[in-house]
Amino acid sequence: MKSTTILIVFILLFASLSAEIFTYDKVWNNLKGKREFKHENFTNADSSFSQNSLKYPNESKLHFNLGNAQFKNQKLEEAENSYKYALQNTDDKSQILQNLGNIKFQQKDYKNAIKYFREALIENPKNEDARFNYELTSKFLQKQQQQEQQQNQDENNDDDEKEQNEEQQQEQQEQQQQQQNEEQKEKKEDAEQMLKAVMQKEKEDMKKEKEKLKVDKIKGGKFW
Repeated sequence: MKSTTILIVFILLFASLSAEIFTYDKVWNNLKGKREFKHENFTNADSSFSQNSLKYPNESKLHFNLGNAQFKNQKLEEAENSYKYALQNTDDKSQILQNLGNIKFQQKDYKNAIKYFREALIENPKNEDARFNYELTSKFLQKQQQQEQQQNQDENNDDDEKEQNEEQQQEQQEQQQQQQNEEQKEKKEDAEQMLKAVMQKEKEDMKKEKEKLKVDKIKGGKFW
């Protein structure tokens, strides 16, 4: 509904700047363009207004009308160029600046939309349509900034959470590595103890065997 209000303002501006064209071909092409525009045949309107703007490049109002048709065709960049051409050869800049603001509003470039609406009001402080659009767009900009702030906060929270998870994973890996090292150390110590026990047992068995041989030798006596 709010966006529609801006478009209504736009159409009214179109009607206000289409007058005072005196040459026959300009009048004819302009009337055709207005008729097509009224019936929402914006492509045909674009064609008629384009013929005028090419033949009479210094006519500000012709570029303005062309920009209106291009705007309705969603050819926003071309419409912006047409409006900027229109600004070069007129003292009536307020309505043109307002429609430049409408383009930026459609592109959700609310900062520049506000800039154009402000300039339109500077040119004509009585331009109530530009004032309405300025106030409306200010609300959209505020909402956009809040959303961006929330998004940045969410991204920062995600980064913090990611960093925390990475730290936890690294800590877990270090703990696992330390545990593995301790287990390997324990296994090595157990193996060494087992080896020592086996060697000690073998040593004791050898000692017992020697003592047994010595006893047998004593018991056997000596043969003459």
